[in-house]
Amino acid sequence: MASIKSIKQRIKGAQNTAKITKAMEVVSATKMRRSQQFALRARPYAVASLELMRNILTRTEGEVTHPLFSKRAVARRALLVITADKGLAGAINTNILKKADAWIAAHGDLPFALIVVGKKAKEYYERRGVSIAHAFTGFGDYSTQEQTRPVAETLVNGYLDGSWDEVEAVYTNFRTSLLQESVVRPILPATEGGLFEVVRGIIPETGKFAASALPASPESIYRYEYVVEPSPEEVLSVLVPQLIRLHIHHVILESNASEHSARMVAMKSASDNARELITDFTRLYNQVRQAGITRELAEISAGAEALQEV
Repeated sequence: MASIKSIKQRIKGAQNTAKITKAMEVVSATKMRRSQQFALRARPYAVASLELMRNILTRTEGEVTHPLFSKRAVARRALLVITADKGLAGAINTNILKKADAWIAAHGDLPFALIVVGKKAKEYYERRGVSIAHAFTGFGDYSTQEQTRPVAETLVNGYLDGSWDEVEAVYTNFRTSLLQESVVRPILPATEGGLFEVVRGIIPETGKFAASALPASPESIYRYEYVVEPSPEEVLSVLVPQLIRLHIHHVILESNASEHSARMVAMKSASDNARELITDFTRLYNQVRQAGITRELAEISAGAEALQEV
């Protein structure tokens, strides 16, 4: 049986671990809420931009479109894989990489360009000798649009110059603080429905920032045609790429929020396990201590009886 000293050391170690994991749980919860706030700040702009684009496409004379909406024969694809820079977040990174490997296996008939965000994805594919076209790391906990802009520019420019004809993203979709799912979503060519889903998805399903907790955006009713200056094409040439940038930015923010949420849950589980260990070690400590006391009492009684016999 372990000594009292070693058991006390184990109790102290478990207590120190519980303090660390509890602190990480609180920090992750705070970062998760901040990530949601960052995403929500962009929603009014996204709603206004989407409404403007929709009205330009439907309420101006003639056929107006943008190259990022055009579908073409697919000769080469691009895959955007978004993971975290850090670990200790449960199976979130593993699930993303499994989903990406499944995509690669299913689309092996055509060449593809691999674009990764996050150190975990970069290290994973480097270890396996998979060629990485572009790698982005170090966006931080609260990424701004300026920070994520290089990712969006890489995807948009590659689509426009014909480097790839289709772009899909593998990332973690934040649904609730306890539920995140690995998903594969198309990015380019863009569609009005896809951009609408992005704007709608900025608000989580439940929690403080859920749709029910926010005022609804009023629907505008127009009974007139737009007159656009300098031209609808020039307005769309600025507006559509910006919506794609917002799409990429939101995807990265969702991955950040999912990472912090998964780490919060993992650290809570670790804290609970540490408390259980403390309880078990304390019980064992009391048993060993009581056994020692009983043994000493038995020895004293035996000695007293021996003295009486003498």
